[in-house]
Amino acid sequence: NRDALSLLITTKRFAYAILPLFRVPRHVCQHYQHKLEDGSCITIVEKYRFVVLPIQDPVTLLDRLNTKRLRQRILWTAKNTANNKPDTEGVTQNASSSACYHYGRSTDEMAFEEWSMMQIHHDVKQNNETEWKTWPAHLELLRFLDDQYGNMIESSSNLKQRTNQSKRTVQLPSCLLPNMSKVNATNTSSGNAFRPGIVLLASYPRSGNTLLRTLLERTTSIVTGSDTRPDRTLSKSLAMQYDLVGEGLVGKATDAGMNKQKKQSSSARLKSHFQTAYDPPLSIVKTHFPERKGWKPVNSSRVLLLIRNPYDSIDSYWNLCCTNTHTTSLDESVYKTYANKFESLARHEIQIWVDFHYYWLDVCEKEGVPLLVVRYEDLVLDPESEMQRVIAFLMEDGDDKSLLDSFWKWRIRHALGKSDNPEPQSATGNTSNLGSYQPRSSSGGILSIGKTLRKNRYSESTLTHMHDVAATVEANRNKNTSKFANIASINKTKKNQSYETILQQFGYDICKQNFPENFKHPPPVVAFAGKQNKTPGRVTINKSPEIRSIDDEFGRKMTHWRRGETDNDANPFPTVSRRR
Repeated sequence: NRDALSLLITTKRFAYAILPLFRVPRHVCQHYQHKLEDGSCITIVEKYRFVVLPIQDPVTLLDRLNTKRLRQRILWTAKNTANNKPDTEGVTQNASSSACYHYGRSTDEMAFEEWSMMQIHHDVKQNNETEWKTWPAHLELLRFLDDQYGNMIESSSNLKQRTNQSKRTVQLPSCLLPNMSKVNATNTSSGNAFRPGIVLLASYPRSGNTLLRTLLERTTSIVTGSDTRPDRTLSKSLAMQYDLVGEGLVGKATDAGMNKQKKQSSSARLKSHFQTAYDPPLSIVKTHFPERKGWKPVNSSRVLLLIRNPYDSIDSYWNLCCTNTHTTSLDESVYKTYANKFESLARHEIQIWVDFHYYWLDVCEKEGVPLLVVRYEDLVLDPESEMQRVIAFLMEDGDDKSLLDSFWKWRIRHALGKSDNPEPQSATGNTSNLGSYQPRSSSGGILSIGKTLRKNRYSESTLTHMHDVAATVEANRNKNTSKFANIASINKTKKNQSYETILQQFGYDICKQNFPENFKHPPPVVAFAGKQNKTPGRVTINKSPEIRSIDDEFGRKMTHWRRGETDNDANPFPTVSRRR
Protein backbone atom coordinates (compact mmCIF):
# COMPACT_ATOMS: atom_id res chain seq x y z
CA ASN A 1 0.00 0.00 0.00
CA ARG A 2 2.82 2.40 0.86
CA ASP A 3 4.56 1.77 -2.46
CA ALA A 4 1.31 2.36 -4.36
CA LEU A 5 0.70 5.63 -2.54
CA SER A 6 4.26 6.73 -3.25
CA LEU A 7 3.70 6.22 -6.96
CA LEU A 8 0.50 8.25 -6.91
CA ILE A 9 1.90 11.22 -4.99
CA THR A 10 5.20 11.46 -6.86
CA THR A 11 4.46 10.57 -10.50
CA LYS A 12 1.71 12.24 -12.52
CA ARG A 13 1.91 9.54 -15.19
CA PHE A 14 0.85 6.87 -12.69
CA ALA A 15 -1.83 9.15 -11.25
CA TYR A 16 -3.40 9.65 -14.68
CA ALA A 17 -3.24 5.90 -15.33
CA ILE A 18 -4.52 4.67 -11.96
CA LEU A 19 -7.11 7.20 -10.80
CA PRO A 20 -9.52 6.53 -13.72
CA LEU A 21 -9.79 2.97 -12.42
CA PHE A 22 -11.93 4.37 -9.61
CA ARG A 23 -14.53 5.61 -12.11
CA VAL A 24 -17.87 3.90 -11.59
CA PRO A 25 -19.31 2.07 -14.68
CA ARG A 26 -22.26 3.95 -16.12
CA HIS A 27 -24.73 1.11 -15.65
CA VAL A 28 -24.13 1.15 -11.87
CA CYS A 29 -23.93 4.94 -11.50
CA GLN A 30 -26.32 6.49 -9.05
CA HIS A 31 -28.66 9.10 -10.52
CA TYR A 32 -30.03 12.08 -8.67
CA GLN A 33 -32.87 14.37 -9.72
CA HIS A 34 -32.19 18.02 -8.92
CA LYS A 35 -34.99 20.55 -9.20
CA LEU A 36 -34.05 24.01 -10.48
CA GLU A 37 -35.64 27.33 -9.53
CA ASP A 38 -37.71 27.42 -12.72
CA GLY A 39 -39.28 24.10 -11.82
CA SER A 40 -37.35 21.97 -14.32
CA CYS A 41 -35.32 18.97 -13.24
CA ILE A 42 -31.85 17.83 -14.22
CA THR A 43 -30.22 14.45 -13.73
CA ILE A 44 -26.94 14.30 -11.81
CA VAL A 45 -24.85 11.20 -12.44
CA GLU A 46 -22.31 10.04 -9.85
CA LYS A 47 -19.34 8.95 -11.96
CA TYR A 48 -16.60 8.54 -9.34
CA ARG A 49 -16.11 6.97 -5.94
CA PHE A 50 -13.81 9.80 -4.87
CA VAL A 51 -14.17 13.55 -4.59
CA VAL A 52 -12.01 15.75 -6.82
CA LEU A 53 -10.53 18.66 -4.86
CA PRO A 54 -9.45 21.97 -6.45
CA ILE A 55 -6.20 21.87 -4.46
CA GLN A 56 -3.94 19.23 -2.99
CA ASP A 57 -4.13 18.76 0.76
CA PRO A 58 -1.03 19.98 2.65
CA VAL A 59 -0.21 16.58 4.15
CA THR A 60 0.10 15.07 0.69
CA LEU A 61 2.13 18.06 -0.50
CA LEU A 62 4.54 17.62 2.40
CA ASP A 63 4.89 13.88 1.74
CA ARG A 64 5.54 14.63 -1.92
CA LEU A 65 8.14 17.30 -1.08
CA ASN A 66 9.98 15.04 1.37
CA THR A 67 9.93 12.15 -1.10
CA LYS A 68 11.43 14.43 -3.73
CA ARG A 69 14.16 15.48 -1.31
CA LEU A 70 15.02 11.85 -0.57
CA ARG A 71 15.51 11.36 -4.29
CA GLN A 72 17.66 14.49 -4.43
CA ARG A 73 19.80 13.11 -1.61
CA ILE A 74 20.63 10.07 -3.70
CA LEU A 75 21.58 12.22 -6.71
CA TRP A 76 23.57 14.62 -4.54
CA THR A 77 25.48 11.78 -2.86
CA ALA A 78 26.17 10.11 -6.22
CA LYS A 79 27.48 13.39 -7.66
CA ASN A 80 29.82 13.98 -4.72
CA THR A 81 31.07 10.41 -4.93
CA ALA A 82 31.73 10.71 -8.67
CA ASN A 83 33.62 13.96 -8.23
CA ASN A 84 35.58 12.60 -5.25
CA LYS A 85 34.76 15.69 -3.25
CA PRO A 86 35.33 15.65 0.51
CA ASP A 87 32.10 15.47 2.43
CA THR A 88 32.14 18.31 4.92
CA GLU A 89 28.67 17.53 6.23
CA GLY A 90 29.45 14.01 7.49
CA VAL A 91 27.40 12.17 4.85
CA THR A 92 28.65 8.72 3.97
CA GLN A 93 29.98 8.66 0.41
CA ASN A 94 27.61 6.04 -0.88
CA ALA A 95 25.06 6.63 -3.62
CA SER A 96 22.77 3.82 -2.45
CA SER A 97 19.40 4.77 -1.04
CA SER A 98 20.15 2.98 2.24
CA ALA A 99 22.82 5.58 2.93
CA CYS A 100 20.34 8.40 2.38
CA TYR A 101 17.37 7.29 4.46
CA HIS A 102 16.11 4.42 6.62
CA TYR A 103 13.84 1.80 5.13
CA GLY A 104 10.50 0.95 6.68
CA ARG A 105 9.55 4.48 7.73
CA SER A 106 7.27 7.11 6.27
CA THR A 107 8.67 10.52 5.39
CA ASP A 108 7.04 12.22 8.38
CA GLU A 109 8.52 9.59 10.70
CA MET A 110 11.95 10.14 9.17
CA ALA A 111 11.61 13.91 9.49
CA PHE A 112 10.79 13.72 13.19
CA GLU A 113 13.52 11.18 13.84
CA GLU A 114 16.22 13.12 11.98
CA TRP A 115 15.38 16.35 13.79
CA SER A 116 15.32 14.73 17.24
CA MET A 117 18.57 12.89 16.69
CA MET A 118 20.18 16.01 15.28
CA GLN A 119 19.43 17.85 18.54
CA ILE A 120 20.66 15.04 20.75
CA HIS A 121 23.88 14.36 18.86
CA HIS A 122 24.72 18.05 18.62
CA ASP A 123 24.73 18.33 22.42
CA VAL A 124 26.96 15.27 22.91
CA LYS A 125 29.03 15.69 19.76
CA GLN A 126 32.31 15.98 21.63
CA ASN A 127 31.62 13.01 23.92
CA ASN A 128 30.02 10.68 21.39
CA GLU A 129 31.95 8.76 18.78
CA THR A 130 28.93 8.25 16.49
CA GLU A 131 28.04 11.38 14.53
CA TRP A 132 24.56 11.78 13.12
CA LYS A 133 24.31 12.41 9.39
CA THR A 134 23.63 16.03 8.56
CA TRP A 135 22.39 16.92 5.11
CA PRO A 136 22.51 20.29 3.36
CA ALA A 137 19.58 22.46 4.42
CA HIS A 138 17.77 22.18 1.09
CA LEU A 139 17.81 18.35 1.39
CA GLU A 140 16.53 18.11 4.96
CA LEU A 141 13.01 16.82 5.54
CA LEU A 142 10.30 19.15 6.81
CA ARG A 143 7.57 18.39 9.32
CA PHE A 144 4.52 20.02 10.81
CA LEU A 145 4.79 21.37 14.32
CA ASP A 146 3.98 18.60 16.77
CA ASP A 147 1.78 20.18 19.42
CA GLN A 148 2.38 17.25 21.75
CA TYR A 149 6.18 17.22 21.76
CA GLY A 150 7.08 20.72 20.61
CA ASN A 151 10.81 21.26 20.27
CA MET A 152 11.91 19.96 23.66
CA ILE A 153 14.43 17.13 23.94
CA GLU A 154 12.98 14.35 26.02
CA SER A 155 14.75 12.14 28.51
CA SER A 156 16.10 8.72 27.60
CA SER A 157 13.27 6.88 29.35
CA ASN A 158 10.61 8.95 27.61
CA LEU A 159 12.23 8.41 24.24
CA LYS A 160 12.44 4.66 24.73
CA GLN A 161 8.90 4.36 26.07
CA ARG A 162 7.38 6.61 23.38
CA THR A 163 4.70 4.83 21.42
CA ASN A 164 2.67 5.94 18.45
CA GLN A 165 0.50 8.29 20.47
CA SER A 166 0.53 10.67 17.52
CA LYS A 167 -0.22 9.55 13.99
CA ARG A 168 2.70 11.59 12.66
CA THR A 169 5.24 10.67 15.35
CA VAL A 170 7.65 7.75 15.44
CA GLN A 171 9.31 5.97 18.33
CA LEU A 172 13.02 6.72 18.18
CA PRO A 173 15.12 3.55 18.01
CA SER A 174 17.15 3.19 21.21
CA CYS A 175 20.10 1.86 19.19
CA LEU A 176 20.49 5.30 17.60
CA LEU A 177 20.55 7.16 20.90
CA PRO A 178 23.85 8.29 22.44
CA ASN A 179 24.64 7.89 26.11
CA MET A 180 21.74 9.87 27.59
CA SER A 181 23.50 10.30 30.91
CA LYS A 182 25.90 12.58 29.10
CA VAL A 183 22.98 14.45 27.58
CA ASN A 184 21.36 15.02 30.96
CA ALA A 185 24.68 16.10 32.43
CA THR A 186 25.64 18.51 29.68
CA ASN A 187 22.33 19.61 28.24
CA THR A 188 21.53 22.82 30.08
CA SER A 189 20.51 25.01 27.19
CA SER A 190 18.67 22.74 24.78
CA GLY A 191 15.42 23.55 26.48
CA ASN A 192 15.06 26.51 24.13
CA ALA A 193 11.57 25.93 22.75
CA PHE A 194 9.17 28.04 20.77
CA ARG A 195 6.56 29.97 22.65
CA PRO A 196 3.13 28.34 22.33
CA GLY A 197 0.66 29.90 19.95
CA ILE A 198 0.75 31.48 16.51
CA VAL A 199 3.32 34.10 15.51
CA LEU A 200 2.18 36.31 12.64
CA LEU A 201 4.66 37.17 9.90
CA ALA A 202 3.10 40.38 8.59
CA SER A 203 4.39 42.23 5.55
CA TYR A 204 3.26 44.44 2.70
CA PRO A 205 3.28 42.35 -0.52
CA ARG A 206 6.68 41.78 -2.11
CA SER A 207 8.63 42.62 1.05
CA GLY A 208 10.61 39.37 1.28
CA ASN A 209 8.28 37.16 3.34
CA THR A 210 8.98 34.16 1.08
CA LEU A 211 12.72 34.51 1.76
CA LEU A 212 12.18 34.76 5.51
CA ARG A 213 9.73 31.83 5.50
CA THR A 214 12.23 29.68 3.64
CA LEU A 215 15.03 30.56 6.07
CA LEU A 216 12.75 29.78 9.00
CA GLU A 217 11.80 26.41 7.53
CA ARG A 218 15.43 25.55 6.84
CA THR A 219 16.42 26.55 10.36
CA THR A 220 13.60 24.87 12.28
CA SER A 221 12.55 22.17 9.77
CA ILE A 222 8.94 23.18 10.54
CA VAL A 223 6.43 24.12 7.84
CA THR A 224 5.19 27.72 7.93
CA GLY A 225 1.62 28.68 7.10
CA SER A 226 -0.19 31.44 5.24
CA ASP A 227 -3.68 32.93 5.47
CA THR A 228 -3.92 33.25 1.68
CA ARG A 229 -6.65 31.20 0.03
CA PRO A 230 -4.86 28.04 -1.19
CA ASP A 231 -6.68 27.71 -4.51
CA ARG A 232 -5.38 31.00 -5.90
CA THR A 233 -2.83 30.81 -8.71
CA LEU A 234 0.01 32.39 -6.75
CA SER A 235 -0.67 30.25 -3.68
CA LYS A 236 -0.70 27.05 -5.71
CA SER A 237 2.54 28.15 -7.37
CA LEU A 238 4.26 28.57 -3.99
CA ALA A 239 2.92 25.25 -2.71
CA MET A 240 3.49 23.12 -5.83
CA GLN A 241 6.64 24.64 -7.36
CA TYR A 242 8.50 26.43 -4.59
CA ASP A 243 8.15 24.01 -1.66
CA LEU A 244 6.03 26.26 0.61
CA VAL A 245 3.47 23.54 1.26
CA GLY A 246 1.81 25.45 4.11
CA GLU A 247 -0.12 27.82 1.83
CA GLY A 248 -3.63 28.23 3.21
CA LEU A 249 -2.81 26.73 6.63
CA VAL A 250 -3.46 28.90 9.67
CA GLY A 251 -3.20 26.28 12.40
CA LYS A 252 -5.85 24.66 14.54
CA ALA A 253 -8.74 26.62 15.97
CA THR A 254 -8.08 28.19 19.37
CA ASP A 255 -10.21 27.65 22.46
CA ALA A 256 -11.75 31.09 21.98
CA GLY A 257 -12.62 30.21 18.42
CA MET A 258 -14.17 26.91 19.50
CA ASN A 259 -16.30 28.66 22.13
CA LYS A 260 -17.55 31.06 19.49
CA GLN A 261 -18.40 28.18 17.16
CA LYS A 262 -20.75 26.77 19.81
CA LYS A 263 -22.96 29.82 19.32
CA GLN A 264 -23.21 29.20 15.58
CA SER A 265 -25.85 27.16 13.84
CA SER A 266 -25.30 23.43 13.43
CA SER A 267 -24.65 23.80 9.69
CA ALA A 268 -22.07 26.55 10.29
CA ARG A 269 -20.31 24.47 12.96
CA LEU A 270 -20.25 21.44 10.66
CA LYS A 271 -18.75 23.50 7.81
CA SER A 272 -16.14 25.00 10.14
CA HIS A 273 -15.28 21.53 11.49
CA PHE A 274 -14.55 20.06 8.08
CA GLN A 275 -12.56 23.12 7.03
CA THR A 276 -10.18 22.77 9.98
CA ALA A 277 -10.33 19.03 10.65
CA TYR A 278 -7.05 18.32 8.90
CA ASP A 279 -5.21 21.59 9.62
CA PRO A 280 -1.85 20.63 11.13
CA PRO A 281 -0.54 22.77 14.01
CA LEU A 282 1.76 25.64 13.03
CA SER A 283 3.91 28.20 14.78
CA ILE A 284 4.28 30.88 12.07
CA VAL A 285 1.59 32.19 9.70
CA LYS A 286 2.25 34.72 6.94
CA THR A 287 -0.30 37.47 6.36
CA HIS A 288 -0.73 40.62 4.26
CA PHE A 289 -3.60 41.86 6.41
CA PRO A 290 -4.84 44.62 6.49
CA GLU A 291 -3.63 45.29 2.95
CA ARG A 292 -5.97 42.43 2.01
CA LYS A 293 -7.95 39.88 3.97
CA GLY A 294 -6.99 36.25 4.29
CA TRP A 295 -9.49 33.44 4.03
CA LYS A 296 -9.60 32.56 7.75
CA PRO A 297 -9.34 34.60 10.97
CA VAL A 298 -6.21 34.05 13.06
CA ASN A 299 -5.46 34.93 16.68
CA SER A 300 -1.88 35.70 17.67
CA SER A 301 0.05 36.95 20.68
CA ARG A 302 3.28 37.89 18.84
CA VAL A 303 4.02 39.64 15.55
CA LEU A 304 7.02 39.63 13.20
CA LEU A 305 6.77 42.75 11.03
CA LEU A 306 8.91 42.46 7.89
CA ILE A 307 9.56 45.83 6.22
CA ARG A 308 11.09 46.63 2.84
CA ASN A 309 11.67 50.05 1.33
CA PRO A 310 8.58 51.21 -0.60
CA TYR A 311 10.43 51.94 -3.84
CA ASP A 312 11.48 48.32 -4.43
CA SER A 313 8.40 46.70 -2.91
CA ILE A 314 5.93 48.78 -4.96
CA ASP A 315 7.84 48.12 -8.18
CA SER A 316 7.89 44.40 -7.39
CA TYR A 317 4.16 44.56 -6.64
CA TRP A 318 3.64 46.07 -10.11
CA ASN A 319 5.54 43.14 -11.65
CA LEU A 320 3.45 40.69 -9.62
CA CYS A 321 0.17 42.24 -10.78
CA CYS A 322 1.23 42.36 -14.44
CA THR A 323 2.69 38.84 -14.69
CA ASN A 324 0.73 36.95 -12.00
CA THR A 325 4.01 35.29 -10.98
CA HIS A 326 6.58 35.75 -8.23
CA THR A 327 9.63 35.55 -10.46
CA THR A 328 8.96 37.02 -13.91
CA SER A 329 10.19 40.56 -14.64
CA LEU A 330 8.53 42.94 -17.07
CA ASP A 331 10.35 44.20 -20.12
CA GLU A 332 11.24 47.90 -20.24
CA SER A 333 8.74 48.39 -23.04
CA VAL A 334 5.89 47.71 -20.60
CA TYR A 335 7.07 50.52 -18.34
CA LYS A 336 7.10 52.90 -21.31
CA THR A 337 3.73 51.80 -22.69
CA TYR A 338 1.99 51.95 -19.33
CA ALA A 339 3.99 54.79 -17.76
CA ASN A 340 0.89 56.61 -16.56
CA LYS A 341 -0.59 53.45 -15.02
CA PHE A 342 2.66 52.70 -13.19
CA GLU A 343 2.98 56.26 -11.90
CA SER A 344 -0.61 56.22 -10.67
CA LEU A 345 -0.05 52.90 -8.93
CA ALA A 346 3.12 54.16 -7.23
CA ARG A 347 1.43 57.36 -6.01
CA HIS A 348 -1.49 55.34 -4.66
CA GLU A 349 0.45 52.45 -3.10
CA ILE A 350 2.70 54.67 -0.99
CA GLN A 351 -0.40 55.56 1.05
CA ILE A 352 -1.23 51.85 1.45
CA TRP A 353 2.40 51.14 2.40
CA VAL A 354 2.39 53.83 5.10
CA ASP A 355 -1.03 52.88 6.48
CA PHE A 356 -0.11 49.19 6.53
CA HIS A 357 2.94 49.63 8.74
CA TYR A 358 1.30 52.17 11.03
CA TYR A 359 -1.57 49.72 11.52
CA TRP A 360 0.75 47.08 12.93
CA LEU A 361 2.75 49.53 15.03
CA ASP A 362 -0.47 50.91 16.50
CA VAL A 363 -2.35 47.66 17.11
CA CYS A 364 0.63 45.97 18.77
CA GLU A 365 1.18 48.99 21.02
CA LYS A 366 -2.51 49.22 21.87
CA GLU A 367 -3.03 45.52 22.60
CA GLY A 368 0.32 44.97 24.29
CA VAL A 369 1.45 42.42 21.71
CA PRO A 370 5.24 41.88 21.44
CA LEU A 371 6.50 43.11 18.07
CA LEU A 372 9.79 42.49 16.27
CA VAL A 373 10.60 44.70 13.29
CA VAL A 374 12.85 43.08 10.68
CA ARG A 375 14.06 45.09 7.71
CA TYR A 376 14.44 43.19 4.48
CA GLU A 377 17.63 45.13 3.78
CA ASP A 378 19.21 43.90 7.03
CA LEU A 379 18.14 40.34 6.20
CA VAL A 380 19.95 40.62 2.86
CA LEU A 381 23.11 42.30 4.16
CA ASP A 382 23.55 40.31 7.38
CA PRO A 383 21.24 37.29 7.34
CA GLU A 384 22.97 35.46 10.19
CA SER A 385 22.54 38.26 12.71
CA GLU A 386 18.95 38.95 11.66
CA MET A 387 17.99 35.28 11.85
CA GLN A 388 19.42 35.12 15.36
CA ARG A 389 17.13 38.03 16.31
CA VAL A 390 14.16 36.27 14.75
CA ILE A 391 14.79 32.88 16.37
CA ALA A 392 15.39 34.52 19.76
CA PHE A 393 12.07 36.32 19.39
CA LEU A 394 10.31 33.00 18.80
CA MET A 395 11.89 31.36 21.82
CA GLU A 396 10.42 31.07 25.28
CA ASP A 397 13.52 32.31 27.10
CA GLY A 398 13.45 35.89 25.81
CA ASP A 399 14.22 38.18 22.91
CA ASP A 400 17.97 38.50 23.42
CA LYS A 401 19.82 36.73 20.62
CA SER A 402 22.86 36.36 22.88
CA LEU A 403 20.82 33.83 24.91
CA LEU A 404 20.56 31.44 21.96
CA ASP A 405 22.35 28.18 22.60
CA SER A 406 24.95 26.75 20.27
CA PHE A 407 22.46 24.42 18.59
CA TRP A 408 20.31 27.22 17.20
CA LYS A 409 23.31 29.28 16.18
CA TRP A 410 24.58 26.26 14.28
CA ARG A 411 21.17 25.70 12.70
CA ILE A 412 21.09 29.27 11.41
CA ARG A 413 24.56 28.98 9.89
CA HIS A 414 23.60 25.63 8.40
CA ALA A 415 20.43 27.11 6.84
CA LEU A 416 22.53 29.88 5.30
CA GLY A 417 24.94 27.36 3.78
CA LYS A 418 27.89 28.47 5.88
CA SER A 419 30.62 26.17 7.12
CA ASP A 420 30.81 24.83 10.66
CA ASN A 421 33.84 27.00 11.36
CA PRO A 422 33.13 28.65 14.72
CA GLU A 423 35.11 31.71 13.74
CA PRO A 424 32.85 34.64 12.81
CA GLN A 425 32.56 35.34 9.10
CA SER A 426 31.67 38.55 7.36
CA ALA A 427 28.18 38.76 5.95
CA THR A 428 28.04 37.70 2.36
CA GLY A 429 25.16 40.01 1.56
CA ASN A 430 23.93 37.62 -1.13
CA THR A 431 20.76 35.70 -0.38
CA SER A 432 19.80 35.07 -4.00
CA ASN A 433 20.32 31.32 -3.56
CA LEU A 434 18.61 30.99 -0.19
CA GLY A 435 14.96 31.57 -1.06
CA SER A 436 12.47 29.11 -2.48
CA TYR A 437 12.86 30.69 -5.92
CA GLN A 438 15.42 32.74 -7.82
CA PRO A 439 14.68 36.44 -7.17
CA ARG A 440 14.09 38.87 -10.03
CA SER A 441 17.45 40.49 -9.30
CA SER A 442 20.24 38.12 -8.27
CA SER A 443 22.90 40.80 -7.83
CA GLY A 444 22.65 40.50 -4.04
CA GLY A 445 24.17 42.73 -1.38
CA ILE A 446 23.90 46.49 -1.46
CA LEU A 447 23.15 46.43 -5.20
CA SER A 448 19.83 44.71 -4.54
CA ILE A 449 18.73 47.54 -2.24
CA GLY A 450 17.07 50.47 -3.94
CA LYS A 451 17.61 48.94 -7.37
CA THR A 452 14.50 50.65 -8.73
CA LEU A 453 16.02 54.04 -7.89
CA ARG A 454 19.19 53.14 -9.78
CA LYS A 455 17.01 52.22 -12.77
CA ASN A 456 15.15 55.55 -12.52
CA ARG A 457 11.78 53.84 -12.34
CA TYR A 458 10.15 56.82 -10.63
CA SER A 459 10.00 60.43 -11.74
CA GLU A 460 11.18 63.20 -9.42
CA SER A 461 7.61 64.33 -8.87
CA THR A 462 6.54 60.82 -7.83
CA LEU A 463 9.40 60.48 -5.35
CA THR A 464 8.53 63.88 -3.92
CA HIS A 465 4.90 62.76 -3.63
CA MET A 466 5.96 59.64 -1.71
CA HIS A 467 7.86 61.71 0.83
CA ASP A 468 5.01 64.22 1.09
CA VAL A 469 2.50 61.46 1.83
CA ALA A 470 4.70 60.11 4.64
CA ALA A 471 5.12 63.62 6.07
CA THR A 472 1.39 64.40 5.83
CA VAL A 473 0.38 61.18 7.58
CA GLU A 474 2.87 61.81 10.36
CA ALA A 475 1.69 65.40 10.79
CA ASN A 476 -1.94 64.32 11.01
CA ARG A 477 -1.10 61.67 13.58
CA ASN A 478 0.77 64.12 15.75
CA LYS A 479 -2.12 66.58 15.92
CA ASN A 480 -3.59 64.37 18.58
CA THR A 481 -1.01 62.08 20.15
CA SER A 482 -3.51 60.85 22.70
CA LYS A 483 -5.59 59.39 19.89
CA PHE A 484 -2.62 57.77 18.17
CA ALA A 485 -0.69 56.58 21.20
CA ASN A 486 2.11 54.86 19.29
CA ILE A 487 5.60 54.83 20.66
CA ALA A 488 6.85 55.22 17.11
CA SER A 489 5.18 58.60 16.77
CA ILE A 490 6.76 59.94 19.96
CA ASN A 491 10.24 60.12 18.57
CA LYS A 492 11.57 63.61 19.24
CA THR A 493 15.03 64.54 20.37
CA LYS A 494 14.10 68.17 21.12
CA LYS A 495 10.83 69.73 22.16
CA ASN A 496 10.43 71.87 19.06
CA GLN A 497 11.95 69.40 16.61
CA SER A 498 9.65 67.94 13.96
CA TYR A 499 8.65 64.31 14.18
CA GLU A 500 10.34 61.74 11.97
CA THR A 501 8.28 60.27 9.17
CA ILE A 502 7.94 56.53 8.87
CA LEU A 503 10.44 56.64 5.98
CA GLN A 504 13.00 58.27 8.25
CA GLN A 505 12.32 55.89 11.13
CA PHE A 506 13.38 52.96 8.97
CA GLY A 507 16.14 54.73 7.04
CA TYR A 508 14.30 55.00 3.72
CA ASP A 509 14.29 58.79 3.26
CA ILE A 510 16.09 59.72 0.04
CA CYS A 511 16.62 63.41 0.74
CA LYS A 512 17.59 63.45 4.42
CA GLN A 513 19.19 60.01 4.75
CA ASN A 514 20.62 59.45 1.26
CA PHE A 515 18.85 56.13 0.76
CA PRO A 516 20.02 53.62 -0.48
CA GLU A 517 23.66 54.60 -0.03
CA ASN A 518 23.15 54.88 3.73
CA PHE A 519 22.73 51.10 3.90
CA LYS A 520 26.42 50.62 3.21
CA HIS A 521 26.45 51.22 6.97
CA PRO A 522 22.83 50.37 7.87
CA PRO A 523 21.14 52.86 10.19
CA PRO A 524 19.72 51.47 13.43
CA VAL A 525 16.09 50.39 13.63
CA VAL A 526 13.86 52.42 15.94
CA ALA A 527 12.83 50.29 18.91
CA PHE A 528 9.12 49.51 19.04
CA ALA A 529 7.40 47.91 21.98
CA GLY A 530 3.86 47.38 23.13
CA LYS A 531 2.58 48.38 26.55
CA GLN A 532 3.02 45.82 29.27
CA ASN A 533 -0.28 44.23 30.30
CA LYS A 534 -0.91 41.90 33.20
CA THR A 535 -2.30 39.38 30.74
CA PRO A 536 -0.67 38.68 27.37
CA GLY A 537 -2.02 40.80 24.54
CA ARG A 538 -3.75 39.36 21.53
CA VAL A 539 -4.45 40.48 17.98
CA THR A 540 -6.97 39.01 15.53
CA ILE A 541 -6.62 39.37 11.78
CA ASN A 542 -8.98 38.99 8.81
CA LYS A 543 -12.03 40.22 10.71
CA SER A 544 -11.81 44.02 10.59
CA PRO A 545 -12.01 45.85 7.22
CA GLU A 546 -9.07 46.16 4.85
CA ILE A 547 -7.27 49.47 4.50
CA ARG A 548 -8.06 49.38 0.79
CA SER A 549 -11.42 50.66 -0.37
CA ILE A 550 -13.80 48.26 -2.09
CA ASP A 551 -13.35 49.96 -5.46
CA ASP A 552 -9.53 50.23 -5.21
CA GLU A 553 -8.30 49.84 -8.79
CA PHE A 554 -4.80 48.91 -7.65
CA GLY A 555 -5.84 46.03 -5.39
CA ARG A 556 -7.40 42.81 -6.63
CA LYS A 557 -8.92 44.73 -9.55
CA MET A 558 -5.44 44.77 -11.08
CA THR A 559 -6.21 41.20 -12.17
CA HIS A 560 -9.15 42.39 -14.28
CA TRP A 561 -7.01 45.19 -15.76
CA ARG A 562 -4.23 42.74 -16.69
CA ARG A 563 -6.64 40.33 -18.33
CA GLY A 564 -8.24 43.16 -20.27
CA GLU A 565 -4.87 44.30 -21.60
CA THR A 566 -3.64 40.79 -22.46
CA ASP A 567 -6.75 39.20 -24.00
CA ASN A 568 -7.42 37.24 -20.82
CA ASP A 569 -3.71 36.38 -20.50
CA ALA A 570 -3.60 34.90 -24.01
CA ASN A 571 -1.03 37.55 -25.01
CA PRO A 572 0.91 38.29 -21.81
CA PHE A 573 3.07 41.33 -21.30
CA PRO A 574 6.67 41.05 -22.63
CA THR A 575 9.10 39.83 -20.00
CA VAL A 576 12.83 39.38 -19.61
CA SER A 577 14.66 36.20 -18.67
CA ARG A 578 15.88 35.88 -15.11
CA ARG A 579 19.58 36.22 -14.43
CA ARG A 580 21.38 33.24 -13.04
